[in-house]
Amino acid sequence: MNNQGCDYVLATARELYGRTVWSHKVHEKEREIWNKKACGVKYRNIFLISLTTLIAFIATAFPSFICNVLTAAAATATLAAVLWETNFDPVGKENHHRTAAKELLWVREQFLILIERCHLGTGDPGQLQVSLETLTRELTAVYKFAPDTSPEAYAEASAALKGGEFTFTDREIDSFLPEKLRKAALPV
Repeated sequence: MNNQGCDYVLATARELYGRTVWSHKVHEKEREIWNKKACGVKYRNIFLISLTTLIAFIATAFPSFICNVLTAAAATATLAAVLWETNFDPVGKENHHRTAAKELLWVREQFLILIERCHLGTGDPGQLQVSLETLTRELTAVYKFAPDTSPEAYAEASAALKGGEFTFTDREIDSFLPEKLRKAALPV
């Protein structure tokens, strides 16, 4: 592989690095969304269980039809909340997105190292190509098993990264990279 081949490896690695930064941020934002839902579910469940218990105690102290109906209604609401939580599993979804984000972070850092090696001119150009192909397969595997994300997470990631497109200009990728690894730092 010649220097032009190294340039192609660098260009592809930079593009994939940018996409990985984006995907990582989307999964982090999705994790945050599910964390908020999980916390809300936890507090809602605590409230409903407390309310049901309070009404049940009142019903034992002052037995009446109304107290029994209120106890049954509170218990039904608590059961419905628990069934919803079981079906939607916000804690599980949060954990799946956390795992995906951590795997993407690892791949992202490997792309960063590859970009650095291209900048330094270290390593055989053929080996750089093999490293790029290996990382691309690893990234594809992460995407294959990563959970779906929501438009809300994309919007939050876009705001966080000050972008929102799936391709990146050199300037956008450079904004993610350390200064010494930016394209502008390359000799022309």
